[in-house]
Amino acid sequence: MLVDDLQILVTALVLVPFAYAATNIDNLLIMTSLGAGRASRRHLVTGFLVASGIVLVVASMAMFIDRMVPAEVLGYLGFVPISIGIYLLLFTGQQAETTAQRATTWPAISGLLLANSGDTIFAIGPLFAESGNDARLGLAVGFVLIAVVWLSLILTLSERVARSAVLGKLGHRIAPWMMILVGLYILTDSTTDVV
Repeated sequence: MLVDDLQILVTALVLVPFAYAATNIDNLLIMTSLGAGRASRRHLVTGFLVASGIVLVVASMAMFIDRMVPAEVLGYLGFVPISIGIYLLLFTGQQAETTAQRATTWPAISGLLLANSGDTIFAIGPLFAESGNDARLGLAVGFVLIAVVWLSLILTLSERVARSAVLGKLGHRIAPWMMILVGLYILTDSTTDVV
């Protein structure tokens, strides 16, 4: 019995990081460009942690998700990153930016990540739905571990990009466009959609 429980736990600890990494490459790029261009480190970390916590809770409640949010509504989350991107394009270029005036706050970052995390929820949610309690614990631990690794990677990459004058300016200019493109992708009915 102990061997079976250990095997389930190890499988969960390995499975979630791979599913998380496969579905979060886009978020890694978005967060790196935000960290290099507009977002303060505090807002970046807080926004990431809030979004990751919500994704974990929603994914762990996957067996109930169809009762809470109709699948047809999920695609409209694409308007979140589009509106943030348009705001950044229209309003932040007109003012001199200081650390205190950064336009990308943690709620905006959380909203952007949540709007773009449907694939993560739909990849990890079924694992929670079909697993027993021991495996669910392993899934949750695996999720937290990979999220910490992902955040460290985001912070490291964004610092390196920000140190480079050319890459820093590129990240500053490309972040709004990346948000708009992510929003358009979410709004379209693509082949990666579950529904």
